[in-house]
Amino acid sequence: MSFGEVFSRKNLNLVVGLITLLITLWVVMFAVPSLFVNLFNTLLGNLILLAFIGLAGMYNMNLGVGLAIVFVILYRFSHMSLGYHW
Repeated sequence: MSFGEVFSRKNLNLVVGLITLLITLWVVMFAVPSLFVNLFNTLLGNLILLAFIGLAGMYNMNLGVGLAIVFVILYRFSHMSLGYHW
């Protein structure tokens, strides 16, 4: 897939939607960082994340696996910054 095919007329809505989603997530993480810290450090937050992954996995298996990988990476980084070891 070439660079020109990514920004073709067919994929334009997908690219614009992805960029909008990334900007929205960045703004939310910048405005409310404690929300994401609490999601990874409390039992209820972890259950919410697991439910979110489960629902996304029912919708699309690849999406669920991708979200699970992202959340595991974020979970590990959040605990590394606190000094915990696995």
